[in-house]
Amino acid sequence: MRRVRIATCVVALACGGCAAQGVPAKQAASHQLEVLTLRGEPAGYYPGRFSRGLTDSAELSAFLHKNETLIDDIQSRVSGIRDGRLAPGCIGEDQYTCIATLAQKFAIGDSYQDEDSPLAATKYDVNGNRATGTKFKFVGYVPVPGRESDAIDPSPVVKFQLTMGRDRVTKVAAELAQDPTFARTQEEYDATGAYELVAAVTAKTCPTLGKPEVAKWIENTIKPSATRYDERIRRGVATARIAKKTRFCGRMFSFDSLWASRTYNQYGPSTRGGMFVIVE
Repeated sequence: MRRVRIATCVVALACGGCAAQGVPAKQAASHQLEVLTLRGEPAGYYPGRFSRGLTDSAELSAFLHKNETLIDDIQSRVSGIRDGRLAPGCIGEDQYTCIATLAQKFAIGDSYQDEDSPLAATKYDVNGNRATGTKFKFVGYVPVPGRESDAIDPSPVVKFQLTMGRDRVTKVAAELAQDPTFARTQEEYDATGAYELVAAVTAKTCPTLGKPEVAKWIENTIKPSATRYDERIRRGVATARIAKKTRFCGRMFSFDSLWASRTYNQYGPSTRGGMFVIVE
């Protein structure tokens, strides 16, 4: 089981953070390209605004028009949860309620071109199971008070993937903005996005959860339970710290830290990695 979890993370690293990069827009001469960003935006849902980069305004407008009814429904859920009229939730809920729940803590953006967008049409097989739409990808920017949208220092960004059952979310996977393995102070923990993730998915059972509580839980429970594994990989080495699955506020959490260092040329090793959290 541990090797499977390590291998899964290796695949995620090899993908090069593909969940954070949308498909490049076609630069048709008649289309206007502009830069849109969620950096500095308050918590909420921002359809079609996947990440910082060139956006084809015509394609984005067509996407928003095509999905207008569904977008309005998600925005209504965001407002309803914020006002206390609707209950928050992710695991066991449909993807739209989960997105609205995460949007209480993050500025959520999805891609207007990606087939893994939560707004993409889902196809079903003859048995009623999902043939497409089994996983949805999007990003969440952590709002930072006082930080402008064009600030050089970026807001923490968490990459999400929802795994669906027949019609409900069964798993929330997230790559944190920074690895809390190396955090010690509250400021360092705040830069990871861990609090926003944990607080969002446990909002129903622990609505008053604070940042210090999450930081102390990771520092005093998650980190001491982690076992380190070192493995040789092609042109380098991979180091994993796999923590025991832990129940917190009614949800089961897995924290897997993986870093891979590879040497490709004379300029020295290239290191990449991060903390992958799974909520069930």
